[in-house]
Amino acid sequence: MEEWIKKLFVERADIFLKLLNERWARTEELVNGMLKVLGSFGVSSGNLLDLCCGNGRISVYMAKKGFKTVGVDISRAFIEDANKKAKEHKVSDKTRFVEGDVRRLKEILKEVSEPFDVIVNAWTSIGYFPQEEELNIFKQARELSKEGAILFIAETAHTEFFSIKFTPTSYSEIDNFVILENRSYDPKTAQLNTTWSFYKKHGNNLKFIDKVDFQLHIYSLNELVGLLEKAGWETIAYYGSLMNLQPMNPLTSLNVIAKAI
Repeated sequence: MEEWIKKLFVERADIFLKLLNERWARTEELVNGMLKVLGSFGVSSGNLLDLCCGNGRISVYMAKKGFKTVGVDISRAFIEDANKKAKEHKVSDKTRFVEGDVRRLKEILKEVSEPFDVIVNAWTSIGYFPQEEELNIFKQARELSKEGAILFIAETAHTEFFSIKFTPTSYSEIDNFVILENRSYDPKTAQLNTTWSFYKKHGNNLKFIDKVDFQLHIYSLNELVGLLEKAGWETIAYYGSLMNLQPMNPLTSLNVIAKAI
């Protein structure tokens, strides 16, 4: 496990969970958009694999819509919270959450016998690893899927956005925590270097808690389409938002829909 992944998603999982929880409020709208897309392919139920599932927001909402879901994440804390939320939403019988590294996807899911109808990778959960490793992740997902299965890469950062609206610093407040972000972006390599510094509020003061440095590769649409094609997925549509199927533009996120070939 890379040191930054261990630090951000394992050692500081308590803070990152707060970020994940903030995204639950908009997840049902996202899922409804995904269901519209799936409906256009005649898919209204089936087996769904949620890659880098976090604390299970997409898996849980898709289970509420009738899908049988499997979520995989490297963070035990995220998996434990996902199981808790599945119970709260009364879909424990339709969800399964597995702790593990998605680079070993077939090994992790060796006990899963039925192929998947839908694969989901959401919220910039790509760009963590060397491209050969990421290619292998999507190859494994393809091997675990039915022919004609649908892949969603949702709510993902892309190079066009960074070429227009790159911001080197920002901060966010979540409960009694403040997260300061410092970034640098190299458009030649499409590498984003980020430092997150965590502070806890104490009255009018901030107490430093920890920091984590990490690097992401930011994909262009063209580059991502090529990667997926090598992995056995044909891109059939792309949007700026799956909630309303808004066309993609440089200021939206990237949402790719691909079909297993």
